[in-house]
Amino acid sequence: MVFIIACSSEDGNSDTKLGQMNAMSDSMWSKHKAVTSKFRFKLDVIKDRQNYMKSFLKNLKFVDGGKLTETEKSDAIRYEAVYRVYKEISENYTHTVLTAEELFYEIKGLEKQLKNGVYGDGEDVKKLDVFKKEFSVMEKKLTETSESASFIDKQLTVVDPGFQTLQPKMEAIAARFKFAPEPKAEGQQETEEEERD
Repeated sequence: MVFIIACSSEDGNSDTKLGQMNAMSDSMWSKHKAVTSKFRFKLDVIKDRQNYMKSFLKNLKFVDGGKLTETEKSDAIRYEAVYRVYKEISENYTHTVLTAEELFYEIKGLEKQLKNGVYGDGEDVKKLDVFKKEFSVMEKKLTETSESASFIDKQLTVVDPGFQTLQPKMEAIAARFKFAPEPKAEGQQETEEEERD
């Protein structure tokens, strides 16, 4: 880790070490911003879609399969696959968003402690070790959160076109068989830009 080597150099310049500590704190903000930039899809829209699909598929089980065309059966199977992705992602997405929010406050706290001199000027080895340890824990958490956010964003980016294509077809089936799933899934008619932050 570059930071540990830099802080343990024997240059005797505490301003440099404190400056490096501040720079590392600042780097956390850019990493955090990179994580939050991956939250392009709105969590409430994902959950609404998941709930609609779950309700629709539950109702569809009671429809006589002979009354569906082969295309509708195929579309329903694809729709169920989309639902499975949304179901898995919904829980992970919630956890990842909450972890990113926690990290925001942790980074803010680290920054405040640096400004208040809690970690000293970089010369006190014990205080420096505490800073390194806290920084390392946050950096690991940021990396894990970034990986999770990237995976979720990739999954949603891949599955969203399928949802957009299948949703109107499933609504037509629901209307034809007169069953009403949970409230209409939000966002299916919105453009991709409106759905994403």
